[in-house]
Amino acid sequence: MLVARDRIWAITILVILVMVVSGCPQKPQLVPTLLNEPDGFRGIKWGTKIARLPEMELVRSEGAEKYYVRPEDKLKVGKATIERITYGFYRDEFFKVTINVKGLMNYLDLKQTFYSVYGEAEELPGKDIYTWRGKQVFITIEFRGMLNEGEAVYWYKPITEKMSKENGGKSATGAGDL
Repeated sequence: MLVARDRIWAITILVILVMVVSGCPQKPQLVPTLLNEPDGFRGIKWGTKIARLPEMELVRSEGAEKYYVRPEDKLKVGKATIERITYGFYRDEFFKVTINVKGLMNYLDLKQTFYSVYGEAEELPGKDIYTWRGKQVFITIEFRGMLNEGEAVYWYKPITEKMSKENGGKSATGAGDL
């Protein structure tokens, strides 16, 4: 009888221990979530030099970062009508794309296309921000209700990481002023 009671106590403690350990929050693993990771955007491979793209028009320059548009770009992605597509270059190498849309329906159509192409996204709790992480590319899409606009951004990690190192980890101009 004493052995049976000891076994019951041992099993009870083991069950409680398993429940406590499995219920403890653990650091999330940052594993790639991006299916069909793109090697560029609309025929332009990541890292391409701006000199190879004479059709691009400069719209903004911020030191080593320069942003361009392609006047002949198709302003549709799936069913979504696009306001603007901006191509970012760092030290003349292609590293970023920003897609802007106006209106909730265009945003939802764009988001649906992203889900169809890239798979399930990670959602930022309490926000309308979705992310896909690949080995070389990071993508976000978000909607800003107050402005009634959405934005999708692709970042090519190798150049983004190089930028961060060269800028001493500062991610934005003026960040030190905050």
